[in-house]
Amino acid sequence: MELSALLEPLAGTPQTTLATVVLLLPLLAFAVLYLAGRKLPRHGDWLGIGATGLAFVLSLYLFAQTWNTSTFHSRTTWFSLPSDFITDFTAGILLDNLTVLMLVIVTFISTLVQLFSVGYMHGDTGYSRYFAYLGLFTFSMLGIVLVDNLLLLFMFWELVGLSSYLLIGFWYERPAANAASKKAFLVNRVGDVGLLLGLFAFYTYFRTFDLEALRSLIGVGEWLNGSFVTSYTLNGQPWLVELSPLFLTLAGLGLFMGCVGKSAQFPLQVWLPDAMQGPTPVSSLIHAATMVAAGVYLVARCYAFFTVDALTVIAIIGAVTALLGAIAALTQYDIKAVLAFSTISQLGYMVMGMGTGAHDASLFHLTTHAFFKAALFLNAGIIIHAMHRGMHHAHLPVDVDPQDIRNMGGLRKAMPLTFYTYLLAAAALVGLPLFSGFLSKDAILSGSWAWAQTMSQTNGNSLYFAVPIIGFTVVLLTAYYMGRHLWFMFFGSFRLPFDVKALRLSLSREVEQVMLWPVVMLAVLSLGIFFSLNPFSFAGSWVMQGVGIAVLSQEGALLANNLIQSVVMQDAANQTAHLVIGALSALLGIAGIALAIGRYRGKSNEALLQDVPHGPLARLSYNHFYLDAVYAAVLVRPVLWLSRMLYRLDKRVIDNTLEYASKWLVVFAKIVKWFDTWVVDGSVWLIGALSKVVGRFGRGLQSGKVQSYYAYSLFGFILIILYIMLN
Repeated sequence: MELSALLEPLAGTPQTTLATVVLLLPLLAFAVLYLAGRKLPRHGDWLGIGATGLAFVLSLYLFAQTWNTSTFHSRTTWFSLPSDFITDFTAGILLDNLTVLMLVIVTFISTLVQLFSVGYMHGDTGYSRYFAYLGLFTFSMLGIVLVDNLLLLFMFWELVGLSSYLLIGFWYERPAANAASKKAFLVNRVGDVGLLLGLFAFYTYFRTFDLEALRSLIGVGEWLNGSFVTSYTLNGQPWLVELSPLFLTLAGLGLFMGCVGKSAQFPLQVWLPDAMQGPTPVSSLIHAATMVAAGVYLVARCYAFFTVDALTVIAIIGAVTALLGAIAALTQYDIKAVLAFSTISQLGYMVMGMGTGAHDASLFHLTTHAFFKAALFLNAGIIIHAMHRGMHHAHLPVDVDPQDIRNMGGLRKAMPLTFYTYLLAAAALVGLPLFSGFLSKDAILSGSWAWAQTMSQTNGNSLYFAVPIIGFTVVLLTAYYMGRHLWFMFFGSFRLPFDVKALRLSLSREVEQVMLWPVVMLAVLSLGIFFSLNPFSFAGSWVMQGVGIAVLSQEGALLANNLIQSVVMQDAANQTAHLVIGALSALLGIAGIALAIGRYRGKSNEALLQDVPHGPLARLSYNHFYLDAVYAAVLVRPVLWLSRMLYRLDKRVIDNTLEYASKWLVVFAKIVKWFDTWVVDGSVWLIGALSKVVGRFGRGLQSGKVQSYYAYSLFGFILIILYIMLN
């Protein structure tokens, strides 16, 4: 196989050209708003919304042109290096089912978030800057989705990190927002180091970053004597590549490290709860379908490069993350903190699905989660907005937290639309039947159960069943913390000293229309009927049928192909298990809600206001297993101590040494100057002066007077006579 033939330029198509327009529209909005946003009418919010809305319309057209119909790929030579061992670096756009699905999700959620922000951010001093940053964020995410090679993907990956830094720290005058943005940026860089090592590991042996070319090279390889062997021709020279399973596993886990950072997987999930310091619409955008989904998208795009061992590690990491996130959400009181830890847990579900071979189920859950989690966060924004408004009119002290669910209660009476939309989205998150989350969670649980059966039969170890068991446990925990969450906010009576109806925008209006309609649309899309005509079975879902391995990858183009095929066959044969798993998942969801209501229903307002975590396990959950404290003790403080020591070494040793050395150098320079002036220059002057005196004497002897010459001769003759006589 000639590698250069795999990387030949591909002419653009109208579809790829249109995709480029979709990519550039948010960037154009960012440039205009950042440079001249304050001078535009309404500070340019219409420009940001219009650009993203147009990108969404074009994405829908591309979806119709591509979905289950065709794949469009354009590629051009980006740059070349003068070497026979390096191929041309290419850049291109790839449109397949996964790409257009993500295009629609990202542009749709971004458009709704920007519409919502018109009401939420009204009057903010950084209004135009906010919409500019949203444009940059959307552009960065679309770049990750559209590009066809790992190098460009990494560049957009880093741009997403920069965009999230700007948005999380948007209110930079707040110390907490500043700290959160730096934390998110630095923690993500840890994962990105692994991603960079992983992509260069594959480049070292395959000499290309192009995803399609890499998949082709993997597809023609085979396992021989425990090693993966493939061959290709580079500039007419044959290359035989033989890679050990350990190397391929580590290289794949390097790529996965990017997901660990960006998608907040254990142990790098600590940045995501703090990311809620940004504006609530930003939290919706980050948590729903863009930044945190990028890690899962990366794993899906690079699925061919993961070995069985790598996928096993991915499954375990995903399961642990799902469990830790759910446990941490059990005791939170900040309305956004509950949803943030829920996001960590659901991302763990997606990653667990990827590791267990349920590739399509994981992407299905990514899709459904985008809508119901965006609805939850935007609803949280409406509630926070209303709480601020009510507290302002009631002149409550500033130390009363408007985001603390203990200060709420009975909100359904004053905000019925918010209650019902929140209820729909929460039901989807819990995974109740008829809702989208039920379908996608059921698909992941079924896939993970089939994986555990396959792995236990292959390796003779039943411990693999721990992964699906954790998945079922998380269903129960999710139902419990969402039941608790809803009860604190919407049921009982209002717990602050003013009328709950003061939370309304007016007597006739609950909230601004521009904030209400995005939430209603997202909540309606949380229903399962939009994803499968049979809302009790995921098998007929159009999403799963469009993003399966057989659709997105070439036949046999997987390092773990045998495992994936076995899991798919096992899952397809487990029709009875599907029914049992679906029923068990629904029962666990109902049981979790019932447990939460049973615990808090009989409590008085005073007890709910004073509710705090009791016991070591509750405190462990509330403090997120003290991971921040552990990292502070193990990493942050030692690094700060080392930096202080280095600072003192620099100031007290190196700087003092240089200072005293410079002083002695000045003294030495002055001595050298004195020696130069009085000895060197003086000697030269003395020699010159003596030469001048001698010259003058000699010149006197050469006066040109004959009488003088006779006198000098006579004088010399007399001296000679005297010398002879004396001797």
